[in-house]
Amino acid sequence: MPDDDELEQRVRQLEHDHRLTRWYTGRVDRDLAEIAATQTEHTETLAAHTGRFDSVDAQLRSLTQMVGEVLRRLPEPDGPEGPTAGLSE
Repeated sequence: MPDDDELEQRVRQLEHDHRLTRWYTGRVDRDLAEIAATQTEHTETLAAHTGRFDSVDAQLRSLTQMVGEVLRRLPEPDGPEGPTAGLSE
C-alpha cells in the first residue's frame, strides 16, 4: 500500500493537471468564440461584396444591351465603305 506522502503527491499532481485542463478548456472556448466572430465578420463582408458584384454585373449587362441596340439601329453603310473602310491590307 502506498504511503501517505505518495498519495499526497499524487493528489497534488492530479489537482495541478485538473487546473491545467480547465485553463486549456477556457482558452479553447475563447479561441472558438473569436473564430466564430471572425467568421461572422467575413461572411458579412462577403455578402456585401457579392451584392456589389451583382449590381455591377447587372449594370454591365444593361450597358451591353444598350450598345447592342445602338449598333443594331445604325444605318447600313452605303457603297464600298464598310466596317473595314480605310484599312490598308
